[in-house]
Amino acid sequence: MQTATVVSPARFAQGLTYADFVSQAAVNRDKFEQYYKEAPITEGDFQFFRKAAAAPGGPKKVLAIAEAWCGDVYRELPSMARIAEASGMELRIFLRDQNPDIMNEFLSNAGKSRAIPVFVFYTEGLRYITHFTERSARAHAELAALGDQVKAELNLPLEATVSSLPEADRQLFLKTLIPRILPHFPDWQKDTIREMRQLLAGTLQISNA
Repeated sequence: MQTATVVSPARFAQGLTYADFVSQAAVNRDKFEQYYKEAPITEGDFQFFRKAAAAPGGPKKVLAIAEAWCGDVYRELPSMARIAEASGMELRIFLRDQNPDIMNEFLSNAGKSRAIPVFVFYTEGLRYITHFTERSARAHAELAALGDQVKAELNLPLEATVSSLPEADRQLFLKTLIPRILPHFPDWQKDTIREMRQLLAGTLQISNA
């Protein structure tokens, strides 16, 4: 994250609420509703985030960078919305493609990737605490392995990325891949919650219990 930030109190207040984000979504509203209802958050998770929010210098605000078309977003953002509601954190969502200056503060892959979602935790006064990007470590590994498996089956170059494939190949790749990754979503959601807990516990120096 850059030392200087464009996220002023006035800018933060311009972000969408979760309800407004879902209302403006042109795609995947059903998935946002589904994963909001099915978010695998335990009472222990809720208790931890309440404890974190109440800690000195703890998170009172969460900024999310998202787009409704993104599978990682519709899998993870509903859980973040539930956590924010339960812990009293104010969640504001910014569309990645309309807010490149905010996205530029949270680039991943050594500044090469505009991966989403990004969840940024701030104090009440908007002092940066920590942030989580895109998906858990296990999700990255399992998605890569499943992607390579599908590429091999379809005789696609293993080094190809989704964006570099010709349109017909890309659609076939996604059509084959998505049914295989869906069963992993609950575990990946749990991993994201666990990693956010670890980030906050380490930064705030509080127990992760």
